[in-house]
This record gives sequence, C-alpha cells and structure tokens, in this order.
Amino acid sequence: MKWIVKHKARLLRWSRDLLIGASIIYAITLWQGRHLLDDDGTVVVDNVHLATLNNDVQPLFVSDKRTLVYFFAPWCAICELSIGNLDHLSDPELRVVRVALDYQSQNEVEDFVNRSNVKGVVLLGSNQLKQKFKVPGYPTYYLLNEQQQVVGHSFGYSSAMGLKLKNYLNK
Repeated sequence: MKWIVKHKARLLRWSRDLLIGASIIYAITLWQGRHLLDDDGTVVVDNVHLATLNNDVQPLFVSDKRTLVYFFAPWCAICELSIGNLDHLSDPELRVVRVALDYQSQNEVEDFVNRSNVKGVVLLGSNQLKQKFKVPGYPTYYLLNEQQQVVGHSFGYSSAMGLKLKNYLNK
C-alpha cells in the first residue's frame, strides 16, 4: 500500500499515457478501415470457389464455421511479417483463409509462401474479389460469421494477440 501512495503520481502518468496511446491506436485503426466493408452484420458476402496452390478448388467459406479471410500480396513486407500470426488462432469454430491478390504469377505466391513458412491453405484471388471486398491495401482481414455476414474487419499489421482478441470479441 505504501508503494502505491509513494508512486501515485507516476502511476497516474502511466495510466494517462496508456489511455492516450490506446486512443491514438484506436483512432488510426478506425481511419484505416474507413473504406472497408461495413462490419455490423449488414453485408452478406456470396461464396466463391478459388484455386489453391495445389490446383485444387476450395470454397472461400464453409457454412458451419466463422471465417477469417486474410488478403495479402506476395510483395507486401507487412504481410510477410504478419501472416505467421494467423497460425496462433486455435479456435476449432474458426476457419482461417489466406487469399493472395495482386500477384504476377503463381510462382511469386509460392515463393512468398515458402519464404514466410505459411502453414495453411492459400487461395488465389482475383481483381474481382479484391473489388468485391474493397481491399484498399495489404494485409486486409475480414471476419465473417456462419451466415457469411461481415462482423469484423481490419487493415494493416495485426499481432497474434490482437487477432486472438478480435476473434474473441466477435464471437
């Protein structure tokens, strides 16, 4: 108790600084996401089937799971830093989908996947898909519920802890 009284001014400054920092980060996040699809559940996205790097075809969504769609470009340095954070989402009710956009060739995507040690399936997207999801840059994340309604979105780097928190808050 004496320590708290002795350091009260310092604790108040730290609390104030943390609150200001969190407010700034929140404001930046809102500003970055201003052009993304609305995430209030009013936007429903039609399912599409996309090619994988193994030349299979998979649906973007499955009906019984929430889906986190991670859009990336193989030339994006931030994507290379953040794509591994998706591996830390261990929710059995969540499907994580990685979708490559703005690539020149499948080899370019494969090089990125190997360089970044991507563990999950990678789907090959198109400019039409990019426009459909209003992807302004990379990485862009969308969280969709089981009815394919957009219930969350983010743009830019997200840490593993940030992804877990967003997933938890949007359950």
